[in-house]
Amino acid sequence: MAESGCPSNSELESTLQSFKDELDKGMKFWLTFSHDEEYGGFFNCLTETGEVYDTHKYGWFQCRQIWTYAYLYQSTEKYHTPEVLDIAERGIRFIREHLPMRHLEGRSGKRCYFAVTQEGKPFRVQRKPFTECFYVMALAEMSRAANKPAYMTEALEVLEAYIYWARVDASELGAPVLDGQPATLRLNIPMMLLCMLDIVCKGSESLLAKYKEQYKWSVERILQHAQGSHVLEVLALDGTPISGTDGRHLNPGHAIEAGWFLLDYWQKHDAQNSDLLHTAIDKFVTAPLSYGWDDVHGGLMYFMDKDGYPPVHLESDMKLWWPHCEALIACLMAYKGTGASQHWKSFRQVYDYTFSHYPDKVNGEWFGYLNRRGERSQTLKGGPYKGCFHTVRCWQMCIELLQAIIRAKS
Repeated sequence: MAESGCPSNSELESTLQSFKDELDKGMKFWLTFSHDEEYGGFFNCLTETGEVYDTHKYGWFQCRQIWTYAYLYQSTEKYHTPEVLDIAERGIRFIREHLPMRHLEGRSGKRCYFAVTQEGKPFRVQRKPFTECFYVMALAEMSRAANKPAYMTEALEVLEAYIYWARVDASELGAPVLDGQPATLRLNIPMMLLCMLDIVCKGSESLLAKYKEQYKWSVERILQHAQGSHVLEVLALDGTPISGTDGRHLNPGHAIEAGWFLLDYWQKHDAQNSDLLHTAIDKFVTAPLSYGWDDVHGGLMYFMDKDGYPPVHLESDMKLWWPHCEALIACLMAYKGTGASQHWKSFRQVYDYTFSHYPDKVNGEWFGYLNRRGERSQTLKGGPYKGCFHTVRCWQMCIELLQAIIRAKS
């Protein structure tokens, strides 16, 4: 007998349909407006109606959109089309030609430009390794989608460089080491390694064996960030908290995203480990959803201070689309993994806020930026930090999770 408070079949089916509808409307937006037919790649900066307002191309969103198309090509019937694969292939050609900083020697030559011009000339560099992460993800996913082993070879080369930067020495990224600056590790470093490993190693026992120790390090380092009742964004290298605003910095949506990364790892590689299951849910999903939720206006706060001091980030009380995308995935994973009604209740809480605030019912795709009261502060659909990734990944993953829940019930 289903636990009281669990969804009925009709509720599951209607919720599933709502995600399918959003996926189709959102993909219609990106397929219609974002492709650069002249130079290849994608226009990232789009208004709510799809008008291009800046032709610069942001490396991590070039790569994310390629990954998204390749993922949908392999996991859906509707988007398993020559058109989708061809557009992704044109994107791969663009990023391989224009993003790597090949004029640098050694591992530094695996770095990528953060932004380029429309035709691909270097425009901006970041001293962070995250464009490189999505470069790996795009190549690995397209290696499978297009059956191009050369893409995986290059993905592994950049992955090895990232592992060195993450675990040995990040100085090649160009950030200065200052006397008063503590040596730290941010949550996003092991998170992105775990994310890349999942995509690179999919379906390959040899790669799973090769990177077993990297999986272990990633999971252990993520778990260290759960300190007491909070998930801290920044720790000292030895896993202890640091002082100051950096040490108290909370990003509830990011913690929840880490939660579903851990749940995904548990399901695929460590399903007998009940401690990992409960820690992932309790510490990384339930807790940040509780302390991050705005009881006055609804929605997840963007940034918070652990001790209740004023957060130093001016956007702290905004409500961004992507934390809600991650929370939808995480709550569904928690419900699927346990069957506990509390997780469906949490999912519905996030779902009701998200679906009443972010969707554009006229043009498709979601708006991204709200103020604390839930009013739109930006109407763009794409920019340097928003594009074809979080929404589409959320919609398709929630479709797959809901389908699995429905099958299990029947």
